[in-house]
Order: sequence, then structure tokens, then C-alpha cells
Amino acid sequence: MYSFGTSWPYKCLEATLEKRFSILHMSNMILAIGNIVFHATLQHVVQQSDETPMIWEMLLYLYVLYSPDWHYRSTMPTFLFLYAAGFAVAHNLLRLDALFKLQYVLLCLLCVPRMYKYHIHTKDAGAQRIAKLYVATIVLGCLCWLADRIFCSKFSSWYINPQGHAWWHVLMGFNSYLANAFLMFCRAQQLEWKPRVAHLFGFLPYVKIDKAKRM
Repeated sequence: MYSFGTSWPYKCLEATLEKRFSILHMSNMILAIGNIVFHATLQHVVQQSDETPMIWEMLLYLYVLYSPDWHYRSTMPTFLFLYAAGFAVAHNLLRLDALFKLQYVLLCLLCVPRMYKYHIHTKDAGAQRIAKLYVATIVLGCLCWLADRIFCSKFSSWYINPQGHAWWHVLMGFNSYLANAFLMFCRAQQLEWKPRVAHLFGFLPYVKIDKAKRM
């Protein structure tokens, strides 16, 4: 039997896990780079390198979540690609901040029923713990973001600013990682690859896959 850790992009390829997960990891990295560039420059044009990848990433999550049960395999990636391209052009030309936020929230909500379905059909305690941490990080992250948006001027007058927006980024970074790990576990389970949850340094969960050597 081979044993692979699959929480990193190159490990996904090594374990011959579907390339969608490596692409998903890479999209997280692209989003992080775009976010760093935007916050370092605060230029409106660079804001597209932050917000557009956020939408693209959510479209990838929709594909990973719904594609296993989608009977017409070519229609979903084609539609999502056209949607992603159309959004990038429209957002660059129109720059409607409210429309971007609305789309992002709606795409997140579309992921919720499927994530819940995966959670209730996964009996592994380690995978369920990852799912609970995923929910906890997104809830806490959103609360930090909202608190910072509402009380920003008040927090700025404090001797120690709680930096709610910064905590939003930290928590959402963990959230993306946990989402990827949970989805990889569920997909490996669908393929009957006997996944299990291990922990790096006894803290950071990741998925290991044991599958028979191919002849």
C-alpha cells in the first residue's frame, strides 16, 4: 500500500488525486498574492487582483462540490468558465462593489447545502472535526469583518486596535485550507481510497490516503 499526504498541491499530484484539488490549492495561493499586492498598494486597479480571484475560487469550490453527481460533465466547467470570464470583464469595467459582495455571498451560500451533505455522510471523527473547524473559522472571520466595518472609527481610537480586518484574513486563510482538506477527504472516500486524517506537529490536520499499488 502507498500512503500519501494530500494537503499540499504537489502531494495531490503525487497521490494522483484529481487535478481539481491542486488547482484549488493554487487558486488559494493566487488569491493570497493578489490580496497582499492590493493591501500593499491600495490602488483601485490592483483591487481586481484581489476580488476577481475570490469569485473564481468560489466557482472552483462549486465545481468540486457538485461535479461528482453532475451527469453532463462538459456543461458545468464550460458554464463556470464563461461565468468567470464574464465576471472578470464586467467587474473590471463597471467596478460595482456591491454587486461583487452580493455575488460572493450567494456563491458561498450555494456551497453550504453540499458541504452539509458531505458532513452528515462522513462518519470519520477526524473529518467531522475538520468540518466543524471550517464552520467555526468562517463564522469568527465574518464576525471580525463585520465588527471592523461597523466599529472601525471607534477601534482606531483605542490604545490597542483589535485589527478585526486582519483577523478576517487570518481566519479565512485557515478556512480555505480546512475546506480543501475536508473536500479531499470526502472525494477520496467516494473513490474508496481509505483516507484518514493526520496532524502536522499535532495541530494542523491533513489528509493521508492509502491505496493499492497499481500493476
